[in-house]
Amino acid sequence: MAVEQQATGAPAPASAAPSLVELLTVVARRVARGVTAVLAEDGATLDSYRVMRALGGGPGRTMGELGAALCLPAPTATRLVDGLVDAALAYRLPDPGDGRRVRVHLSARGRTRLDRLEALVAAHEAALAAELGAERVGALVAALTALAAPPGGS
Repeated sequence: MAVEQQATGAPAPASAAPSLVELLTVVARRVARGVTAVLAEDGATLDSYRVMRALGGGPGRTMGELGAALCLPAPTATRLVDGLVDAALAYRLPDPGDGRRVRVHLSARGRTRLDRLEALVAAHEAALAAELGAERVGALVAALTALAAPPGGS
């Protein structure tokens, strides 16, 4: 069944092969729906989980760094960080190198929550790998990693 037909229910032209954009969109939405459902069971959203992951990987990030790393518009990144700060999962401190900027850090409570969410997502990914085949998932991860890398390999 063609991607267009799967996604919308509309019949696809018989000669039309699915495009890369169509395939990536359908797969991304399908995976995101599954992960969103798993995270919702613990009261988290996919976007808040992604922000927590970005914060958990280092010594804090500026709002600009977060937005760029996660491909989020500034207002969305700010709203997500505000929610994490309100829940005591993250905190803001002045940037030691530039007092005009603020860095967002994951709190100890946030790290504990992130660990729990990571376990839920890992279990979901393991179920996907079991369903689709570990080799296929590994090949897909490798291909997507290469596609996500900045042009020129840096």
